[in-house]
Parts: sequence; structure tokens; C-alpha cells
Amino acid sequence: METDLKINVLIVDDNNINRLLINKVLTRWGASTDFAENGLQAVEKITSNRNYDAVLMDVYMPEMGGIEATQVIRAKSDPYFKQLPIIALTASMLSTERVQIEESGMNDFILKPFDPSNLFDKLSAYQKVREEVRS
Repeated sequence: METDLKINVLIVDDNNINRLLINKVLTRWGASTDFAENGLQAVEKITSNRNYDAVLMDVYMPEMGGIEATQVIRAKSDPYFKQLPIIALTASMLSTERVQIEESGMNDFILKPFDPSNLFDKLSAYQKVREEVRS
């Protein structure tokens, strides 16, 4: 597997162990990472920084969950907020959850515990899209 990701990823998860595990995998692939512990922090960071290439967003968190945070982000008028790839992190995928994820504006989902090769494939695809948009 190719392991070269030149992207900046915001990892949003209320579980510190999940954040550390995802960070370890992503940095090994060359990605830059930043962290938020809930959707509220994620919205603040994304709004103020605008430098993320993708977001890994836990669905269920205290203060503001991933579904609500994504809806807030997608409601902003700047194209960056509408095009930013947001991938849901979820422990289960019921049909109702899949509908909520799609309706919120999330681009995709990854089941936890995640399969590193699946995560790499998804981020690598979004990296290619971002490169095309920039050129």
C-alpha cells in the first residue's frame, strides 16, 4: 500500500484514545493532523483556520455531535465549507444513521474500529480531488 498523504486532517472525537490512534496512523502516512474533542470545537477550528483538507468527525459526542456540527459547517456560505470532505466516524451503521449522515452533508463514513487500508483509500481519494481543485 502506498503511504503518502500530503493532507491536513482535523480529527474530531471525544475519546482521546481514538484521537491518538488515528493520529498515529495518519502521521505515519505523512498527513498533518489537528484535533477537536467535540463538534463545537470542530466548527470553531474549521471556521477560523480554513486550512483542513478533510475532517474525520465522530457522530456521537457531548456538547455538539458530528451530525449537527456538519450541518452548521455546510450552512456557511463560503464554498470551502460546502466542499470540505467530512467523513463520519461511527461505531454502528443502522439505516437511519446512514440517512442522517447523508442528509447532514457528510461525504462518507468509516466504521470504528477502523480498517487502516479503508481509511487510507478514502483520504487518498479526497486528497486527489483537493489537488485537482487547487490546480
